[in-house]
Amino acid sequence: MATHPSQQLTLLALGLAALAILALAGYILYRTNRRQASVTAVRSPDASSSDIQATVVSEPAGRRRRAVGNWIAAALLLGVFAGKYLVGALYASGDEAPDVVPSKVMKIRGESGAELSVAHYGSPEGQGPTLVFTHGWGADRRDWLYAIRNLPPALHVVAWDLPGLGESTPPSRSDYSMSMMAKDLDRIVTSLDRPVVLIGHSVGGIINIEYARQFPAKLGSTVRGLVQANTTFTNPIETKKNAELSRKLQEPVLEPLLHGVAWTSPVARALGWLAYQSGLAHLQLAAQSFAGAQTWQQLDEMARYAYRSSPGVVSRGVLAMLKWDGSDVLPRIAVPTLIISGNEDVTTLPWASDRMARDIRSSERIAVSRAAHLGPVEQHKRYAEAIASFVAKASGGANRTPVAQADVPASR
Repeated sequence: MATHPSQQLTLLALGLAALAILALAGYILYRTNRRQASVTAVRSPDASSSDIQATVVSEPAGRRRRAVGNWIAAALLLGVFAGKYLVGALYASGDEAPDVVPSKVMKIRGESGAELSVAHYGSPEGQGPTLVFTHGWGADRRDWLYAIRNLPPALHVVAWDLPGLGESTPPSRSDYSMSMMAKDLDRIVTSLDRPVVLIGHSVGGIINIEYARQFPAKLGSTVRGLVQANTTFTNPIETKKNAELSRKLQEPVLEPLLHGVAWTSPVARALGWLAYQSGLAHLQLAAQSFAGAQTWQQLDEMARYAYRSSPGVVSRGVLAMLKWDGSDVLPRIAVPTLIISGNEDVTTLPWASDRMARDIRSSERIAVSRAAHLGPVEQHKRYAEAIASFVAKASGGANRTPVAQADVPASR
């Protein structure tokens, strides 16, 4: 997953590192197993003492040296192509990838021209509003399935793939702006023809705010509430760790590199696959997006996006986020809003959630412990409980589920 440039560029660098290890293994194999040429002086029996012939004799490398070199090369190759299994030994097993089967999957033509894949879960005649889940950038609707499977079955849930990701096609004009994505979201909301609660993780929360900007008349009528999970209200660079350095690098370094990745997408995707197979993508995610409570299956499922998602699509979306700001919209949001953050999130620091809670009038703020940017995956049960409780209140008390005691409302 990538919300700001450094995440995607770090993944690219890890892919290059895996490629360099692969090249080193090949070089070691070549040097170890090639036949060494040596020169031996031979005196001709019929020649005078000063007549010496030089004979080139080809000898194989020493057996021990060859064995050591081959073992080193094999270890490097194993690290590149199966390193993820070595990383997996460091994490607890359990919590398999979600296998929630949708009741139906529809294709809806978005305003962007993309064919949007929209999956329905739970009861189509469920009580209260329909929950519309928007995933984080660089992922797809599976980002939310961990939490969705823990929601009350009586709820009607919709999860969609953003343009160019998952099973949705790219936009027809390569428009990955937040404005266009909000218009795509409205196509889905309109197709449901019933009240909804918009639930967004990361860029999904950004799209919710942009939706409030573009469709204010629908807030309170069609849209009964918002859930903002591990997200921000402005250019993501401004609300990440080490924002000052990233801000200085944005225009002269980061943006040109993102354009380069977009133009070399197939190569970048191959490097992403190497980063995944080597386990380097897993280590990056564990350090940046998890808080240490994740299972191996959760880590592996999220690391697969290193090659599942097109780097060209991801880069263009990140570039669009760098030009976006929704701080002026926050005071105009009048519907009930649940704001959830992970207390160890370095991708969108918790103070961004504090700011949203301060400026949105009817907001409720929850901080989840041992959760980072992928809190909806790592702590999916607690996120689901908080969402279910909020939706129950927004719909008059039906299906109410208490929020976990460890997750207390943050001070406003």
